Amino acid sequence: MLKKLLCLLVPVSVYAQTDIPLNDLRSFQNPSATWTIEGQALGTPDGEALTVSPGKGVLVNTLKGQKYQRTDDLVFGFAHEDIRLSLDYMIPKGSNSGIYLQSRYEIQILDSWLKVSPTDGDAGAIYHRWDESRGIGKEGYEGHAPRQNAVKAPGLWNHLEVDFKAPRFDAKGNKIANARIVKISLNGVLIHENIELLGVTRGAVSTQEVAKAPLMIQGDHGQVAFKNIKYEIFDKAPVTYSPAKYAFYKGKFGNLQAGSSTPAQTGTVAQPSVKVSEVKADFLLQFEGKLTIPETDTYTFITNWTGTGALLIDGDTLTKGNHWYSEDIIASRKLTAGEHPYKLLYAKDFGWGPRGLGLFVERSGAERTAITERTSLPEPEATPLVEIKVTDDTKWQRSFAMYKGRKKTHVIHVGMPGGLNYSYNLNQGSFLHAWRGKFLDATLMWHDRGEPQLGAPMGVVVVQNNMFPLAILPDANAAFSDSLGTQDLQYKGYVLQKTGSTTFPVFQYNYKGLKVKDTAIPQANNQGIVRKITVEGTNANLYALVAEGEAIVSLGNERYGIDNQQYYVEILGNQKAFIRDNKGKKQLVVALNNASAISYQITF
Repeated sequence: MLKKLLCLLVPVSVYAQTDIPLNDLRSFQNPSATWTIEGQALGTPDGEALTVSPGKGVLVNTLKGQKYQRTDDLVFGFAHEDIRLSLDYMIPKGSNSGIYLQSRYEIQILDSWLKVSPTDGDAGAIYHRWDESRGIGKEGYEGHAPRQNAVKAPGLWNHLEVDFKAPRFDAKGNKIANARIVKISLNGVLIHENIELLGVTRGAVSTQEVAKAPLMIQGDHGQVAFKNIKYEIFDKAPVTYSPAKYAFYKGKFGNLQAGSSTPAQTGTVAQPSVKVSEVKADFLLQFEGKLTIPETDTYTFITNWTGTGALLIDGDTLTKGNHWYSEDIIASRKLTAGEHPYKLLYAKDFGWGPRGLGLFVERSGAERTAITERTSLPEPEATPLVEIKVTDDTKWQRSFAMYKGRKKTHVIHVGMPGGLNYSYNLNQGSFLHAWRGKFLDATLMWHDRGEPQLGAPMGVVVVQNNMFPLAILPDANAAFSDSLGTQDLQYKGYVLQKTGSTTFPVFQYNYKGLKVKDTAIPQANNQGIVRKITVEGTNANLYALVAEGEAIVSLGNERYGIDNQQYYVEILGNQKAFIRDNKGKKQLVVALNNASAISYQITF
């Protein structure tokens, strides 16, 4: 289908989240002395405590007395029903906390780093319920382990996103629908989806479920830090709609104009639907109705159709074009409170492909409203997952890859036993991504025609800088090149090297007269990836760019926190790194001084 997007393309869901200001503790109810506002929190993989520095923006729970108490739990100052929540959290080695939705349903925070098979007590889990009458060893039940372990090393920031539906009650207070986790993502990995919660989890403030209650953070188990706490609650009135009049025309109407044609069928329906006729092709459907806008605000309209369609509000065209029903054609418009007429047009002049017509309205703080009838759109097409798995030896896969919104074409993905993986740009001799967990989603390479030819990481990703790691510079402040041409860098293929019982690729390059070999292997206990770059030839002005980010902090012993504690880098051997500024970013650089190699470990 020809894809003409004559509209403003925005994300399908409207995420206008409210920030919790962390300038002080006024957003919380009666916080105990263990809770403070700080400017920064730092940790290390083996450190059992976080270190903090004064300032604003980071919420920290640190023991002030002899032991933590239940009164150290932190309750937010607002109550919620349905909520979308996002935040970043950090814990030291061995620590434990949790986020309680409505103070009753816990999402576990725990140092579960490196655990291969997580349980319902590990990081990201929906914690179990508890009933001592079930007998010793059987008290915990109905917990939900995450799909995979997606937590980072202690002392690094983890990003959590939660979409939660509160339980529903009738006018008499009887529960008529259970609470539900729509989805939870940890560090970009989907770990839960569509989980029904039959009751409160262990540690809840009450066994009694309610329609509305505040968030709560568990504060009685260990040190924890939070930042970037944002939420969206759904307490605004939704759009409503009137019955719609329709006219059905037979024939080809690619321009969506009926002209002087006489409709073959007319009528009124509660909601627009393709089901008003069974004709499969060569038709035009016109629906006209009114939307009642509850209050002046910006509203987002999502339309879908197989064929040609258009949506008009107040006589103005919002969306229009030729599409497949699974595409979302989206536009936003500020509308005043009151009634607004709409017209929905749909034509299909080919026999293949399912009929489909959809119209939905969203605004921040309100649930999506379906204007069209539920069966007017086909059920989504099931796409099978094509997963490349790593077993006893390394696997590598050539493909295209997306990097910071751009497609890279000369990429090889390397998956190593133990769950450590990386993507490598062969054109630049550079790391694109490093990740822990499952290896590669190759669905877009092999499903259907496989036209995108994209491979995608399936675990917790840390983005690398996509720059050749070496440069001959006139001095320590000169810039590394963002991209090297073939006159400076020539790719010479890769060879396979056996280390122990495992095979690893060694990438080879010629760089300005130097012969360079680049390889990466897992650290002995799989804590991180060790990258080793060896050089044949000498140059006293040779430098290595080890890492880049918004902020880089020295943690001692040649270990550094990279890009605001997203991952660690440790310089191995006797070489010393220095931190420098470059184009608004920090860079971690090593002066090689005719050294024949550099090794460093990426830990996350």
